Amino acid sequence: MTVNTAVLEGHVEGHPIERRMVRFDWSETPAHWVPGDPFASHVINVLHLLLPAGERWFIDVVARVRSQIDDPELQEVVKPFIQQESWHAQAHQHVLEALAAQGIDSRPYTDKLERMFSGFIAASHPSWPSWAQRWMERRNLAAVAAIEHFTAVLGDWIITHDALDRDGADPQMLDLLRWHGAEEVEHRALVFDVHRAVGGRWIQRVTTMLTVGPSLALWWITGVRYLAHNDPKWSGPGPRWRDYFRAARGGHVPTLRHIFGRVPNYMRPSYHPSQEFSTGEALEYLARSPAAQAAAARREAPGGDG
Repeated sequence: MTVNTAVLEGHVEGHPIERRMVRFDWSETPAHWVPGDPFASHVINVLHLLLPAGERWFIDVVARVRSQIDDPELQEVVKPFIQQESWHAQAHQHVLEALAAQGIDSRPYTDKLERMFSGFIAASHPSWPSWAQRWMERRNLAAVAAIEHFTAVLGDWIITHDALDRDGADPQMLDLLRWHGAEEVEHRALVFDVHRAVGGRWIQRVTTMLTVGPSLALWWITGVRYLAHNDPKWSGPGPRWRDYFRAARGGHVPTLRHIFGRVPNYMRPSYHPSQEFSTGEALEYLARSPAAQAAAARREAPGGDG
């Protein structure tokens, strides 16, 4: 499978191209899928806790304002964005089911997330004045754009670092993470551009990032502790910061500098997500991803996935 240059003709940098209906088999993947490093495994396993509910909320936030977008190209690429996010949510939900089969029940944690996102949706009520509803819609878009910044950072990290391969991490899990990460890099500008298109301002984007960054970090730390506490195979003390710094030095997780180091760029009035990361690198991985290759073959087969 190679990158289809015809598909890229006229493509706007940072906007999605297509949904890739990948499938994975988790029957042979352990919860500690980084050999000898259960801590790093669970740091990244937190993604599976966060993303199903999060991606569904992203879809709702963007779908609510789609009719307000005047740019035809931007209107058109909302659909593949929603399709990609829907498939991401489904893929990570399947991992949660596999973790449950290994004795790690994620529902108490994910139920709290669902309630939080439901509260954000309910905050915009039909009885509100129209200006307040529009402000809340733009605020939610700014929150999703901030989270999409971090997912692009993590996506770029996972497709450009090979320490996990070197140390024997489960190839199925790496392919899931890299497929998802590559699509996050591919569509990194979509929500940012939708926020601007419906009247979102720089000050709202910046102030929202100041709340989203710490909130995301807190949910992540809580998630690691939750997984360790509920993992029947976890032994020894609970997760510690020294474990994180050890895993980061070994390249099993991104460093704090890598995660947060680009936030100052995001705060600039002139910032745009297309200024960072490489769509070409993302598409290059998708062209050799085993799951994406298999999905393309199924789609091209007679009667295959549509």
